[in-house]
Amino acid sequence: MKTIIITGASNGIGKALAKNLRKKYQIINIDIIEKKMDRVKFYKCDLSSKEQLLKTIEKIKKDRNKIYALINNAAIFNHISLEEQTIEEWEKIISVNLTAPYILSKEFASLLKESKGHIINISSTRALMSESGTESYSASKGGISSLTHALAASLAPNVKVNSISPGWINTDINYKPTANDNEQHLSGRVGTSLDIVDTVKFLLKNRGFITGENIVVDGGMTKKMIYV
Repeated sequence: MKTIIITGASNGIGKALAKNLRKKYQIINIDIIEKKMDRVKFYKCDLSSKEQLLKTIEKIKKDRNKIYALINNAAIFNHISLEEQTIEEWEKIISVNLTAPYILSKEFASLLKESKGHIINISSTRALMSESGTESYSASKGGISSLTHALAASLAPNVKVNSISPGWINTDINYKPTANDNEQHLSGRVGTSLDIVDTVKFLLKNRGFITGENIVVDGGMTKKMIYV
């Protein structure tokens, strides 16, 4: 079985990816907190720490000499007024959401080239639009989208590098979207983790002619004009 690395696979979209891909692939989860899953190998790592991340990468390289795909999914988010934001919070979000994907992509590049594999970065529609108080997260996701096409150029033609920009994806099983929530989408509903899983599966089947692209998966929300 081919090996796929997923960061942040203990919760949310990453967990859904691990659960839905583990039958076909060997899954490695890099995360700070472990949520045990059958057929998923866990490596504990604080992705904001360059030192921890590099040590974790070395451990994985000792265990696996082949990597088929890297899915940079892990991210942290905050929503704080600009006046109350701290430089430390900015640096941590950038380190997890942008620097870690860069380091992982760089360090696994040779193995991904050998396998003619994939890098899939999970960006966000917040790379394209914003609300107040989200500077660090939006900047990190804008960076991920740009990092994607830069990596596609650097790793061409052997590695396909693409990003996915989810919109509103409900990962809370206890929350039921309201009629108003659903009506904000051209699709008529809020997204689910399976919408992202489907897109990842599509990209993993990509024979190499799709690279450097960002795929928006948001139910048409960024295309719907809403006047209040």
